[in-house]
Amino acid sequence: MKRILSAIVALILSLPAMTVMSQDEAPKTPFAYPVAPDTCSTLESRCNYICQHFWDNYDISKPIASDEDFLRAFRDYIEFFQYAHRNVVLSSIADLMNKARSNTPNLLKVGKAAELSLFFPTAVYYSDEVYVEFAKALASNNSLKKEVRTYYADQLSRINSCQEQKPLADIDLVMPDGSKQKLSAMSDTTTTVMFFYADGVDSSIGRTRLSADANLESLIDEGVVRVISVYLGKYQPGFADAMPAKWVNVCSEQALETYDFRALPCCYIVDSNQVLLTKNLSVDELKEGLTN
Repeated sequence: MKRILSAIVALILSLPAMTVMSQDEAPKTPFAYPVAPDTCSTLESRCNYICQHFWDNYDISKPIASDEDFLRAFRDYIEFFQYAHRNVVLSSIADLMNKARSNTPNLLKVGKAAELSLFFPTAVYYSDEVYVEFAKALASNNSLKKEVRTYYADQLSRINSCQEQKPLADIDLVMPDGSKQKLSAMSDTTTTVMFFYADGVDSSIGRTRLSADANLESLIDEGVVRVISVYLGKYQPGFADAMPAKWVNVCSEQALETYDFRALPCCYIVDSNQVLLTKNLSVDELKEGLTN
Protein backbone atom coordinates (compact mmCIF):
# COMPACT_ATOMS: atom_id res chain seq x y z
CA MET A 1 0.00 0.00 0.00
CA LYS A 2 2.79 2.45 0.90
CA ARG A 3 4.49 1.86 -2.45
CA ILE A 4 1.21 2.44 -4.30
CA LEU A 5 0.62 5.71 -2.46
CA SER A 6 4.20 6.80 -3.13
CA ALA A 7 3.76 6.07 -6.84
CA ILE A 8 0.62 8.19 -6.92
CA VAL A 9 2.47 11.04 -5.19
CA ALA A 10 5.30 10.72 -7.69
CA LEU A 11 2.92 10.92 -10.63
CA ILE A 12 1.09 13.94 -9.25
CA LEU A 13 4.26 15.90 -8.52
CA SER A 14 5.68 15.13 -11.95
CA LEU A 15 2.65 16.17 -14.01
CA PRO A 16 3.12 19.11 -16.42
CA ALA A 17 2.53 22.51 -14.85
CA MET A 18 -0.75 23.09 -16.70
CA THR A 19 -2.35 20.01 -15.13
CA VAL A 20 -1.25 20.28 -11.48
CA MET A 21 -3.84 20.91 -8.81
CA SER A 22 -5.09 24.38 -8.04
CA GLN A 23 -3.18 26.44 -5.48
CA ASP A 24 -5.84 25.77 -2.83
CA GLU A 25 -5.69 22.01 -3.38
CA ALA A 26 -1.94 21.53 -3.87
CA PRO A 27 0.02 20.31 -0.83
CA LYS A 28 2.35 22.91 0.62
CA THR A 29 6.04 22.19 0.09
CA PRO A 30 9.06 23.92 1.67
CA PHE A 31 10.10 25.17 -1.79
CA ALA A 32 9.02 24.71 -5.39
CA TYR A 33 9.63 21.11 -6.46
CA PRO A 34 10.58 20.39 -10.08
CA VAL A 35 7.99 19.46 -12.68
CA ALA A 36 8.94 16.84 -15.25
CA PRO A 37 8.43 17.90 -18.89
CA ASP A 38 6.04 16.16 -21.29
CA THR A 39 8.99 14.33 -22.87
CA CYS A 40 9.24 12.21 -19.70
CA SER A 41 6.56 9.69 -20.55
CA THR A 42 7.24 6.94 -17.99
CA LEU A 43 7.23 6.86 -14.20
CA GLU A 44 10.96 6.11 -14.15
CA SER A 45 11.85 8.97 -16.50
CA ARG A 46 9.72 11.41 -14.49
CA CYS A 47 11.31 10.30 -11.23
CA ASN A 48 14.76 10.50 -12.83
CA TYR A 49 14.10 14.11 -13.79
CA ILE A 50 12.81 15.02 -10.33
CA CYS A 51 15.82 13.40 -8.62
CA GLN A 52 18.19 15.29 -10.90
CA HIS A 53 16.48 18.65 -10.36
CA PHE A 54 14.89 18.34 -6.92
CA TRP A 55 17.16 20.87 -5.24
CA ASP A 56 17.31 23.39 -8.11
CA ASN A 57 15.09 25.84 -6.21
CA TYR A 58 16.86 25.41 -2.87
CA ASP A 59 20.20 27.03 -2.02
CA ILE A 60 21.90 24.47 0.20
CA SER A 61 24.85 26.83 0.72
CA LYS A 62 22.70 29.17 2.84
CA PRO A 63 21.77 28.38 6.47
CA ILE A 64 18.80 26.02 6.76
CA ALA A 65 16.02 28.12 8.24
CA SER A 66 13.80 25.25 9.39
CA ASP A 67 15.13 21.80 10.21
CA GLU A 68 11.57 20.45 10.13
CA ASP A 69 10.89 21.79 6.65
CA PHE A 70 14.23 20.53 5.38
CA LEU A 71 13.58 17.04 6.74
CA ARG A 72 10.15 17.04 5.10
CA ALA A 73 11.67 18.04 1.77
CA PHE A 74 14.43 15.45 2.13
CA ARG A 75 11.88 12.71 2.75
CA ASP A 76 9.90 13.80 -0.30
CA TYR A 77 13.16 13.69 -2.27
CA ILE A 78 14.09 10.13 -1.36
CA GLU A 79 10.55 8.85 -2.05
CA PHE A 80 11.41 9.20 -5.74
CA PHE A 81 14.53 7.04 -5.36
CA GLN A 82 12.39 3.92 -5.30
CA TYR A 83 11.24 4.52 -8.87
CA ALA A 84 14.28 6.22 -10.41
CA HIS A 85 17.25 4.56 -12.10
CA ARG A 86 20.04 3.54 -9.72
CA ASN A 87 22.71 5.58 -11.53
CA VAL A 88 20.53 8.69 -11.45
CA VAL A 89 19.97 8.28 -7.70
CA LEU A 90 23.69 7.90 -6.96
CA SER A 91 24.55 10.88 -9.15
CA SER A 92 21.88 13.00 -7.46
CA ILE A 93 23.21 12.15 -4.00
CA ALA A 94 26.78 12.96 -5.02
CA ASP A 95 25.65 16.32 -6.41
CA LEU A 96 23.71 17.21 -3.24
CA MET A 97 26.59 16.27 -0.95
CA ASN A 98 29.08 18.18 -3.08
CA LYS A 99 26.95 21.34 -2.88
CA ALA A 100 26.37 20.91 0.87
CA ARG A 101 30.14 20.83 1.51
CA SER A 102 30.20 24.64 1.28
CA ASN A 103 28.27 24.90 4.55
CA THR A 104 29.41 22.48 7.26
CA PRO A 105 26.31 22.85 9.51
CA ASN A 106 24.12 22.12 6.49
CA LEU A 107 26.23 19.13 5.55
CA LEU A 108 25.68 17.70 9.02
CA LYS A 109 21.94 18.31 8.72
CA VAL A 110 21.86 16.45 5.42
CA GLY A 111 23.60 13.54 7.17
CA LYS A 112 21.09 13.61 10.02
CA ALA A 113 18.17 13.74 7.59
CA ALA A 114 19.62 10.71 5.78
CA GLU A 115 19.94 8.81 9.07
CA LEU A 116 16.36 9.60 10.08
CA SER A 117 14.96 8.77 6.65
CA LEU A 118 17.04 5.78 5.55
CA PHE A 119 18.82 4.25 8.55
CA PHE A 120 17.10 4.77 11.90
CA PRO A 121 13.82 3.08 12.91
CA THR A 122 12.12 6.31 11.73
CA ALA A 123 13.16 5.54 8.12
CA VAL A 124 10.84 6.19 5.20
CA TYR A 125 12.36 3.03 3.77
CA TYR A 126 15.57 1.13 4.44
CA SER A 127 18.30 1.07 1.80
CA ASP A 128 21.90 0.37 2.75
CA GLU A 129 22.98 1.07 -0.83
CA VAL A 130 21.50 4.57 -0.72
CA TYR A 131 22.43 5.42 2.86
CA VAL A 132 26.10 4.48 2.49
CA GLU A 133 26.48 7.16 -0.20
CA PHE A 134 25.64 9.81 2.40
CA ALA A 135 27.73 8.13 5.11
CA LYS A 136 30.77 7.78 2.85
CA ALA A 137 30.67 11.47 1.96
CA LEU A 138 30.58 12.41 5.65
CA ALA A 139 33.18 9.88 6.79
CA SER A 140 35.67 11.14 4.20
CA ASN A 141 35.13 14.88 4.61
CA ASN A 142 38.18 16.34 6.34
CA SER A 143 36.38 19.57 7.15
CA LEU A 144 34.31 17.68 9.73
CA LYS A 145 35.51 16.90 13.24
CA LYS A 146 37.27 13.60 13.74
CA GLU A 147 34.54 12.25 16.01
CA VAL A 148 31.93 12.95 13.33
CA ARG A 149 33.98 11.19 10.64
CA THR A 150 34.55 8.28 13.02
CA TYR A 151 30.84 8.07 13.77
CA TYR A 152 29.92 7.61 10.12
CA ALA A 153 32.93 5.37 9.44
CA ASP A 154 31.70 3.07 12.22
CA GLN A 155 28.27 2.93 10.61
CA LEU A 156 29.86 2.00 7.28
CA SER A 157 31.90 -0.74 8.94
CA ARG A 158 28.79 -2.23 10.56
CA ILE A 159 26.79 -2.13 7.34
CA ASN A 160 29.64 -3.73 5.39
CA SER A 161 29.96 -6.52 7.96
CA CYS A 162 26.42 -7.69 7.31
CA GLN A 163 25.34 -7.02 3.77
CA GLU A 164 22.37 -8.98 2.53
CA GLN A 165 23.19 -11.76 0.04
CA LYS A 166 26.80 -11.84 1.29
CA PRO A 167 28.49 -13.95 4.00
CA LEU A 168 27.88 -12.62 7.47
CA ALA A 169 31.06 -11.45 9.22
CA ASP A 170 32.43 -14.07 11.57
CA ILE A 171 32.26 -13.36 15.30
CA ASP A 172 33.23 -14.99 18.60
CA LEU A 173 30.45 -16.61 20.59
CA VAL A 174 30.46 -17.66 24.23
CA MET A 175 28.51 -20.78 25.10
CA PRO A 176 26.51 -21.18 28.34
CA ASP A 177 29.40 -23.17 29.88
CA GLY A 178 31.86 -20.34 29.15
CA SER A 179 33.62 -22.01 26.22
CA LYS A 180 34.22 -19.99 23.06
CA GLN A 181 33.37 -20.79 19.49
CA LYS A 182 33.35 -19.01 16.14
CA LEU A 183 30.02 -18.49 14.40
CA SER A 184 31.54 -20.07 11.28
CA ALA A 185 32.24 -23.25 13.27
CA MET A 186 28.52 -23.60 13.96
CA SER A 187 27.61 -24.05 10.29
CA ASP A 188 24.45 -26.05 9.73
CA THR A 189 22.48 -27.46 6.82
CA THR A 190 19.36 -25.59 7.91
CA THR A 191 18.30 -21.98 7.73
CA THR A 192 19.26 -20.07 10.87
CA VAL A 193 17.27 -17.39 12.64
CA MET A 194 19.63 -15.29 14.76
CA PHE A 195 17.73 -13.58 17.56
CA PHE A 196 19.73 -10.68 19.04
CA TYR A 197 18.67 -9.29 22.39
CA ALA A 198 19.95 -7.26 25.33
CA ASP A 199 18.81 -6.53 28.86
CA GLY A 200 15.45 -4.85 29.15
CA VAL A 201 11.71 -5.32 28.95
CA ASP A 202 11.49 -5.20 25.13
CA SER A 203 13.97 -8.04 24.74
CA SER A 204 12.20 -10.12 27.38
CA ILE A 205 8.82 -9.65 25.69
CA GLY A 206 10.32 -10.37 22.28
CA ARG A 207 11.90 -13.60 23.51
CA THR A 208 8.65 -14.75 25.11
CA ARG A 209 6.57 -14.04 22.01
CA LEU A 210 9.05 -15.70 19.67
CA SER A 211 9.52 -18.79 21.82
CA ALA A 212 5.74 -19.24 21.98
CA ASP A 213 5.30 -19.10 18.19
CA ALA A 214 3.83 -22.43 17.06
CA ASN A 215 5.03 -22.05 13.48
CA LEU A 216 8.64 -21.54 14.56
CA GLU A 217 8.38 -24.41 17.02
CA SER A 218 7.15 -26.69 14.24
CA LEU A 219 9.97 -25.69 11.87
CA ILE A 220 12.54 -26.36 14.58
CA ASP A 221 11.07 -29.79 15.31
CA GLU A 222 11.10 -30.63 11.59
CA GLY A 223 14.76 -29.65 11.32
CA VAL A 224 14.01 -26.93 8.79
CA VAL A 225 15.12 -24.01 10.96
CA ARG A 226 17.32 -23.51 13.98
CA VAL A 227 17.42 -20.49 16.25
CA ILE A 228 20.63 -19.01 17.65
CA SER A 229 19.84 -16.51 20.37
CA VAL A 230 22.66 -14.02 20.94
CA TYR A 231 22.77 -12.07 24.18
CA LEU A 232 24.62 -8.83 23.46
CA GLY A 233 26.13 -8.47 26.88
CA LYS A 234 29.05 -9.69 28.91
CA TYR A 235 29.14 -13.39 29.74
CA GLN A 236 27.81 -14.37 33.11
CA PRO A 237 26.89 -17.87 34.33
CA GLY A 238 23.21 -18.58 33.87
CA PHE A 239 22.66 -15.95 31.17
CA ALA A 240 20.77 -18.52 29.04
CA ASP A 241 18.69 -20.13 31.80
CA ALA A 242 15.48 -18.42 30.68
CA MET A 243 15.98 -19.25 26.99
CA PRO A 244 14.24 -22.14 25.19
CA ALA A 245 16.21 -25.40 25.38
CA LYS A 246 15.63 -26.03 21.66
CA TRP A 247 17.52 -22.86 20.74
CA VAL A 248 21.30 -22.51 20.54
CA ASN A 249 21.90 -19.91 23.22
CA VAL A 250 25.11 -17.86 23.23
CA CYS A 251 26.36 -14.42 24.13
CA SER A 252 28.67 -12.09 22.19
CA GLU A 253 29.87 -8.60 22.98
CA GLN A 254 31.66 -8.70 19.62
CA ALA A 255 28.32 -8.94 17.80
CA LEU A 256 27.24 -5.66 19.37
CA GLU A 257 30.47 -4.03 18.18
CA THR A 258 30.36 -5.56 14.69
CA TYR A 259 26.83 -5.91 13.36
CA ASP A 260 24.26 -3.40 12.21
CA PHE A 261 21.35 -3.13 14.64
CA ARG A 262 18.64 -0.51 14.18
CA ALA A 263 16.59 -1.61 17.18
CA LEU A 264 16.60 -4.46 19.71
CA PRO A 265 15.50 -7.17 19.87
CA CYS A 266 15.87 -8.04 16.20
CA CYS A 267 16.40 -11.04 13.95
CA TYR A 268 18.74 -11.95 11.13
CA ILE A 269 18.05 -14.85 8.76
CA VAL A 270 21.12 -16.72 7.51
CA ASP A 271 21.30 -19.61 5.06
CA SER A 272 23.31 -22.81 5.41
CA ASN A 273 26.38 -21.12 3.88
CA GLN A 274 26.26 -18.28 6.44
CA VAL A 275 25.00 -15.89 3.77
CA LEU A 276 22.80 -13.19 5.25
CA LEU A 277 19.34 -13.26 3.67
CA THR A 278 17.76 -10.44 5.62
CA LYS A 279 18.46 -8.42 8.76
CA ASN A 280 16.87 -6.20 11.38
CA LEU A 281 13.54 -7.97 11.34
CA SER A 282 11.37 -7.25 14.35
CA VAL A 283 9.81 -10.20 16.15
CA ASP A 284 6.45 -9.25 14.63
CA GLU A 285 7.90 -9.18 11.12
CA LEU A 286 9.51 -12.58 11.61
CA LYS A 287 6.33 -14.08 13.04
CA GLU A 288 4.32 -12.69 10.11
CA GLY A 289 6.83 -14.19 7.67
CA LEU A 290 6.51 -17.59 9.31
CA THR A 291 2.77 -17.62 8.65
CA ASN A 292 3.16 -16.95 4.91
